[in-house]
Amino acid sequence: MKRINLAVPMLVLIMGLSSSVRARTIYFGSEVEVITLPAGDDTLLKFPSEVRTITRAQRYEIQPADPEQPSYSVLRVRPRFSSGANNVAFILNDGTIIRTKLTVASTASPEKIDSVYEFKSKDGLISQDEGKAGAALSDLELMKAMIRGDEVPGYDIKSVSRNITPGFRGVTSTLIKVYTGNRFNGYIFEIVNKTKDKRLLVNIQNLMLGDPNQAIFSSVETPIIDPEKQGRSRTLVRIVAKPTSIYSKLILPIETVLNK
Repeated sequence: MKRINLAVPMLVLIMGLSSSVRARTIYFGSEVEVITLPAGDDTLLKFPSEVRTITRAQRYEIQPADPEQPSYSVLRVRPRFSSGANNVAFILNDGTIIRTKLTVASTASPEKIDSVYEFKSKDGLISQDEGKAGAALSDLELMKAMIRGDEVPGYDIKSVSRNITPGFRGVTSTLIKVYTGNRFNGYIFEIVNKTKDKRLLVNIQNLMLGDPNQAIFSSVETPIIDPEKQGRSRTLVRIVAKPTSIYSKLILPIETVLNK
């Protein structure tokens, strides 16, 4: 276990206390919460009470946000590396343990990377993100809007072209659209079968987005895709995920369909 080190001086704007900056609310329980940090930049974490101990935090610079009036309930975090992830636990004064996986992402990522996160217990949760634009939209409603191609109030929608490695030879996977909002991220991937003679199955039930899995709801337009130039050789995969998810962490199970 590691106590917070105050040795490094800082000049930090207390963004989490400013009305002009809205914090991303993370409702925590016993599971691990993934927190996305921008590489080479600061992120503020706001806790319900002061943090007593932090474990496995050697790869991060963690300090109270205000060095003049230090409060261990508002911490500044800066990663010491440009990519990767580590499990870090924050233990509060009352013994509450907040388990996180701090994941470092490039600032060029198409998802919105928040600068402020506020942790709230699920035990006292009445209405998630009450009063925020798009907060009332359920995961199913977002999925329906993505299928229809509708505009979604409270969501930033970007058309992109980002290739990822699907892990199956002869298959290409491209992120073509991303939705970012208060409660969810939405992704649309185009999957293309470029093999000459293999029919492939996109096994959506085993899809994962990160570790732990950040995907909440997934759908595939056509699960079976034919070889290139032989019928339908492409399909769309749509994913509704937690707002701290990262598109490049997709694990897309693809199987060969055996001819009987």
